Amino acid sequence: MAAVIRSLADSLRRFGDDRLEALLVARPDLASPLPRGIGPLAARAAGSTSARRALEALTLPELHLVEALAVLEDGTSPAQLAAAVSSDPATISPGLERLTTLAVVWGEDELHLIRPLREGLRTPAGLAAPSAEDPSPEEAERRVARARQTLPEVLEALTWGPSAVSGRGRLAAQLLEAGIVVADGDSLHLPRTIQLALRSGRVRRSHAAQRPSPEGPELSERIPGSRTAQSVERAFEALRLLGTVRGFDEDPPGVLRRGGLPQRDLRRLAERAGAPLLTYATVLQCAWQAGLIGHDGEEWRPTAEWDSHRQLPPAQRWAELVLAWARGHHVAAVVGTPDASGTGRSLLSEMTRRDGVRTRRGSLLRLLRTSPGIDASEDSLAAALAWAFPLVPAEVIREETSALRTEGQALGLLDGGALTALGHELVLALDEEITRADARLASALEEAAPAPVEEVLLDADLTAVIPGRPAERLMPLLDWAEVVSRGGALTLRFTPAAVRRALGDGRDAEALLRLLEEVSRSPVPQALSYLLRDEQRRHGRVQVSRATTVLTAEPEVLDLLQVAPEAKALGLHRLAPTVAVTLSDPGFALQISRQAGLAPQAVGADGRPVPEELTHSLRGGPVEPDLVTIDGPELRLPAAEAVARLRAAEEGEGDLSVTDRLLDAIARGEQIPLGIVDGRGGVVVRTALPLSLEGGRLRAREAGRQEEFTVLVHRITLG
Repeated sequence: MAAVIRSLADSLRRFGDDRLEALLVARPDLASPLPRGIGPLAARAAGSTSARRALEALTLPELHLVEALAVLEDGTSPAQLAAAVSSDPATISPGLERLTTLAVVWGEDELHLIRPLREGLRTPAGLAAPSAEDPSPEEAERRVARARQTLPEVLEALTWGPSAVSGRGRLAAQLLEAGIVVADGDSLHLPRTIQLALRSGRVRRSHAAQRPSPEGPELSERIPGSRTAQSVERAFEALRLLGTVRGFDEDPPGVLRRGGLPQRDLRRLAERAGAPLLTYATVLQCAWQAGLIGHDGEEWRPTAEWDSHRQLPPAQRWAELVLAWARGHHVAAVVGTPDASGTGRSLLSEMTRRDGVRTRRGSLLRLLRTSPGIDASEDSLAAALAWAFPLVPAEVIREETSALRTEGQALGLLDGGALTALGHELVLALDEEITRADARLASALEEAAPAPVEEVLLDADLTAVIPGRPAERLMPLLDWAEVVSRGGALTLRFTPAAVRRALGDGRDAEALLRLLEEVSRSPVPQALSYLLRDEQRRHGRVQVSRATTVLTAEPEVLDLLQVAPEAKALGLHRLAPTVAVTLSDPGFALQISRQAGLAPQAVGADGRPVPEELTHSLRGGPVEPDLVTIDGPELRLPAAEAVARLRAAEEGEGDLSVTDRLLDAIARGEQIPLGIVDGRGGVVVRTALPLSLEGGRLRAREAGRQEEFTVLVHRITLG
């Protein structure tokens, strides 16, 4: 006969390696740092902070089981639990099994919910918190039976609603007189035992064991392959929009005081790029998360990674953009909407960050892959997401569902509520390491995309037609012309304004003419040659250059700096004996000057000294906390290795620390002698039962007493 499970630690000691690995993957905070044995692991799993975090990993039916266990007597049976959620033992078995794996519940015939959840869930399933004044279950049954004779419809309405009751009229007086509700200050509520009697002892009316499936019309294609072609076109359109970032060098958007991109600049950039606002916002957000754009506190610009990224093949660039989106913690589609304080959310800022959005986004993408052939409605996707994440507010669920459809379509991954061929590959890449995922996505786009064309059709009316997807060598044409139409072919028109803009960006008209002569089927029209050469002849009569930092000093000091080996990185340009400029930011110039043996000082535009912290350097991408993501702690080492170390510690390899010995005592529920260092350096020994260990503080109860005390762990010694 199997030994009786007496504690959570006993339950975890029965786990196989696979199950322990599943626990650590689902609750990685338990392994940070890795406990020295199963007992400390159990005590940490039963800690209040970790227990609250574990709730966030539960699905709707699992949360309902936890709520029911918080209401029922400790040690209830699986059959009683199933009845409490209006189900049967076989149906709740998978959910109960996962709760056991998550170390939230322990026991077999007698089920026990860990203490922080039993004590912390004060109003589960809409029930009121228990009170000493509540009638006994038997008395509650009698009151309900009497009240059903006179107020049957009212009791029916109160049964599955919240425990709070509003109103002070005749009906409320009748309920008070019948003992169905009790006064709580100026409000009324149903005592827990009364509401359970109304529900015939059940905690939940129904048990949604299965996740709702996406619903929507069937997908159809008049022309086979058209949906894939459209997704490929959107993928390359995202790359085109990404390419507009290079214009930030000449016309950089500003930075808000609280961080982010001003909404007016976003609208201006999207209009200039000829793209819908949210599509452009999605691409910029991905570029920011990939570290391709950043700001210096005043302006947004491409970062150092931008140039190397531009050298990659198009499919590779798209793959990096998509992975930055899928693994990021931001929602671009909420830009401009108000937050809880009424402030509009700005793009490229922490205001678009969402706790757990990466996990929820991945959940929806995986769900869509299991439902091919339909265009899933937004409502059905929201219902499925709410089932998987029942503690997330409904408003957040709706926003993120809508954002997934908008952002996914902008990147070529979704078409309405259905995954494209590229989207299917992304779902497979979600569980792969970054290099393999990157290669998978790049390969998928290369296979789906038609071969690029390297020819152009020129007309005398200054139009150019690229009959297909432009090859990389034809992309410079976009800098010289306005886009007339897109689709199976790309139609461009050369205009004086577009040519002047390209010349202003430093483009060479003669190089363009040589390119056109190589790729055009027909000779370059004379009108186009005249346009390009005339504009180039007029261009450059006034020369303007950019300088990020100005250095002023005595001529001999600048001479010393200019010949110093360290100053080569600055690329100084001498404008006058006492003035030099550089494209490097002020902070870097200060650092190099010090390395050259000088004593520089940061000054403002008016020549007055300013704090050096105001000389910002370019920051690319959102700042992520060290080793911790917004979705919670991540496992620092492979789960199998973590389990192996736990097993070794359990077998007594190595000495346990004071913390681990306290955690082990908590897990076993054993009294131990505690040596507590007092303020004079003496040690007072108490035999006590450790109850919990949180934030470096031990909560314990001295033997033979009911009072609890709290002591800092660093003041505890163990014999």
